[in-house]
Amino acid sequence: MRSTLFATAILGATLVLGNAVGHAEPLAASATTLPGNAPIGHLQPRAQQFAPRSTAEQTAQQQQSRFDAEQQKLDQQLDKSLNICRC
Repeated sequence: MRSTLFATAILGATLVLGNAVGHAEPLAASATTLPGNAPIGHLQPRAQQFAPRSTAEQTAQQQQSRFDAEQQKLDQQLDKSLNICRC
């Protein structure tokens, strides 16, 4: 009984692994990177690309602050409208 179960497990594993190997992509076809570089379309930011306290950065921060303040007001209104018994 054990040998039959063992043989069935080995046969199943062989079939599954053989099917996975048969459908695998070749390594050279899936490589989209050059040695030492990021994948195509994924560039690492450089320090020169960032300008702290630039007008664009300040505008983005102000928009985010306004959005956060508006969301906080909406959250407070929702909290007031909910009637949850905390007994």
